[in-house]
Amino acid sequence: MPLYEFNLTDFLFPADLPNNKANFRFVVDLRFINHRSQFATEHAVMPSLDTFWECDTERSGKPNYVRGAGEEALRIGDLPAGRCGRFEMAEIDDWDKLILLVRGKRIHSIQFKVYDVDRRDAWDKIKDFLAGIVEAVVGRIRGAVPENLPLHLPESLGGAADDLQSFLLKKIAGGDAVLFRGSANLAELSGEGSTHHTVHGRGTRGTYMIGFSLTQRDG
Repeated sequence: MPLYEFNLTDFLFPADLPNNKANFRFVVDLRFINHRSQFATEHAVMPSLDTFWECDTERSGKPNYVRGAGEEALRIGDLPAGRCGRFEMAEIDDWDKLILLVRGKRIHSIQFKVYDVDRRDAWDKIKDFLAGIVEAVVGRIRGAVPENLPLHLPESLGGAADDLQSFLLKKIAGGDAVLFRGSANLAELSGEGSTHHTVHGRGTRGTYMIGFSLTQRDG
C-alpha cells in the first residue's frame, strides 16, 4: 500500500499584514481512501501545538522567527498577489516542514487553514493542558491496537476520538481567527515519485500561497 509524504515548500502572505497578525499556525486536513476502501481523514497542526511561526518584524530575534528579508512583488499564475512576505524556508527545520505521512490506497484532497495566533487568546493559555488530554486520548487508542497489526495498515483508525482530537487541535491552533483557507483536489494523482502543488487565494489583507510537495512510495 502506498506511503504518501507531504512537505511544506513555501508560504507567502500579504506584506502589509499587521505585525500582530503575522504569527502563523496551520491546521491541515487530509482526506484519503484507507485500507478498507473507505474515506478517512488525518489532521496535522504546524509547526506544533506548543509553538508557531513568527513573522512579526519587531520579533526578529526570536528563535521561531522565519520571515524572509524584504518583500516581493509576485503573481501566482493569473492571480495578482501584490507585495508579499515569505517564509525563509532555510530557517525551518526539516522536522517542521513535514506535514503528514500516511498509508492508504489513494489521496483525495488536502485543506489548509492559516491561523493568526493571538498570544492573549485564552486557548493559548491552556494549550499545554489540552495538548496533554489529546495525547492521553490518542495514546490510549493506539495502546489498545494489537502490536501485531500488519505494517501496511494506516495508523489513522477513525472514530469519535478522531473527531475530538480534530476539534481540540483546531481550538488550540487559534480558535476562529482564520486568515486564509484553501484546498487542493489530488484525486487524479497516481504512481510513484514527487509532485509539487500550491494552494492559493484571497484571505485577510490580500493573497496567500502555500506550496507543498507530495511524494508517493509504493509498497
